[in-house]
Amino acid sequence: MVEESARLAKLFSEKNWPVFAFLDTHHPDVPEPPYPPHCIAGTDEAKLVPALQWLENEPNATLKCKDCIDGFLGSIEKDGSNVFVNWVKDNQIKAVLVVGICTDVCVLDFVCSALSARNRGFLAPLQDVIVYSRACATYDLPVHVARTIKGALPHPQDLMHHIGLYQAKGRGARVVSEVSFAAP
Repeated sequence: MVEESARLAKLFSEKNWPVFAFLDTHHPDVPEPPYPPHCIAGTDEAKLVPALQWLENEPNATLKCKDCIDGFLGSIEKDGSNVFVNWVKDNQIKAVLVVGICTDVCVLDFVCSALSARNRGFLAPLQDVIVYSRACATYDLPVHVARTIKGALPHPQDLMHHIGLYQAKGRGARVVSEVSFAAP
């Protein structure tokens, strides 16, 4: 997943295409049940993975720290503006290629919100939300481990990845297993 995401980011960069990246950055005093604390602001978990850290200096990249599971909602600023909505409009984005972690949680929530916003006319000129299955992944929480954690549900990685993709497709996203670019 990381390798594919980095490869695509490099291709987009070489073509001078805009890239939008979320950094999961939570505040320790703002819980997000049912999930345990993770990606706490100021920790390494809240940073880009090493293979993508070069995006911090990429002029065509917009990085947004999101403090909630849904990146679309996490893009809302205190003044009510939305960094992602503005990015789509400013760059006249017609198709968004979505990659990331967790397929059935963060990726799916963002995809569903983006599709709803598109359907309501808030994201013009956006037409397509495309999820690249090979550049998405989710976590694994086996039954025997979940049983040891109060309130935890098992989370079989492969099944939940596919369920996330299925749900995204059911909501109107295009789910693809390959990405290629036509010659100009």
